[in-house]
Amino acid sequence: MIFNWENIEIYDTPFKYGICDNFLEEYSDDLFPDDAWCKNNLFSRENDVTRARSAIQILNDELFAGIFYKNLLSSEFHDKVCEILEIPLIGEKTNVRKTIGDYRIAREAMVVENTYCEENILDVHHDNEVTIWSGSLYFSDSKDGSFNIHNEDKSLHEAIPIKKNRLILTRNSSTTFHSVSPWLSKDTNRKSYYITSEFKNFGRNKDRSPIDATELWINT
Repeated sequence: MIFNWENIEIYDTPFKYGICDNFLEEYSDDLFPDDAWCKNNLFSRENDVTRARSAIQILNDELFAGIFYKNLLSSEFHDKVCEILEIPLIGEKTNVRKTIGDYRIAREAMVVENTYCEENILDVHHDNEVTIWSGSLYFSDSKDGSFNIHNEDKSLHEAIPIKKNRLILTRNSSTTFHSVSPWLSKDTNRKSYYITSEFKNFGRNKDRSPIDATELWINT
């Protein structure tokens, strides 16, 4: 599975982020689980309209045994994103998030689905203190949905439309404010792989702050 990294456009304002269209050279809707699988296997997340399943929960599912998912979840993917976003963590020891072992950075490639909603799926925020970078690879098209980049004062900088085979990457910091718009399409759910690397931690509390994190990327 070839990733079209040469397509990526990098922006430095208001923080470093990237947009890559036609990211998969051989895109197929079948690379995302079908509706029946999602209905039976995804768990509710931080709100009523988001359901997901993390990498550690699907590692043994033959549906994800192909090279596409392995590459998405690989150390090489982490290193490439660090190169693109100018993050000095290339070549670090990594492993899949929540797996046992000695590693510094945890990798994640989570299956995520959002249903119809008229309010923001996620309001303006920055990611968790252990999160180094995050990204979403979309398997839905809709003029009604966007990933929003915000300025430091939280005003809207850019609304990036949701588009099939579009990858959006952001470098995390205490001022990388972003949000996820309502999803107003009733014909299809919002489908994506949420990809991220974070410093190793052992869980989250009720406020989703890291528990027993070995390091923090954002020191607050």
